[in-house]
Amino acid sequence: MNIRNAYVDVADGQVHYRAAGEAGPALILFHQTPLSSRMYEHALPYLGRHCRAFAFDTPGYGASSPPEEEATIGGYANTLIAAVSSLGIEKFAVCGFSTGSVIAVEVAGQAKDRVTHIILSGTPVLSDERMKAFAAVLGPKEIARDGKHFGDMWNSRLTNYGDGGGIDQIQMAASEALRSFERLDWGLTAVSKFDIAAALSKIEVPALFLTGEHDKLAPENRKAAALVKRAREVDYPGGHPQLSWTAPEWFSDQVRDFISRD
Repeated sequence: MNIRNAYVDVADGQVHYRAAGEAGPALILFHQTPLSSRMYEHALPYLGRHCRAFAFDTPGYGASSPPEEEATIGGYANTLIAAVSSLGIEKFAVCGFSTGSVIAVEVAGQAKDRVTHIILSGTPVLSDERMKAFAAVLGPKEIARDGKHFGDMWNSRLTNYGDGGGIDQIQMAASEALRSFERLDWGLTAVSKFDIAAALSKIEVPALFLTGEHDKLAPENRKAAALVKRAREVDYPGGHPQLSWTAPEWFSDQVRDFISRD
């Protein structure tokens, strides 16, 4: 199944998205900082068999215009809801990984009457110390004349993910991070200023938490699930971060079964 690339106009500029599927329930996907909707490239063809799947680039990442004001989770959610509305979508499920999971939670809060399900992985319910540790591995913040920052970025991605998910994952993550080099930490800074625990406790729609065994955020994802009233947890033994990339068919099956069952 082919993936479609397109843009929608919003107040701050344009939001880019990848999409697959012509029928079924709508599913909106949000990615990790500092990546893009490319993170869902492997999963979209599977998802598109059963739903209308749309993976958005967060403003300032991928090919989406950066926000004109300071990046916040509330601002990201507001812009992305506007993008969904521009596509004529009324009811939809949301799905996110890491920063994307925080955005998904806020979208569910802002659009309570429209969101039907929420699927989360790597939800960063982090202490201040853990937040600083994650920020430290985002990569270099200065451009080196000799190009050293290219190698540093590769090494930081390898340190962050390991190579268990395949070298193509490291290539994707490094290249997408370099693409948004000047805005590397915007999303994570926004997460650090957002009360994710409080927002999780207010979720009222069915929630699914997918956890890869080797994801560094696995403990936090389980902690997040404990904060949600109607949470269902599914672990993937041996699974690596970004299940949409490293185990796309399994990921898509879990999402399909969940949004079609409740």
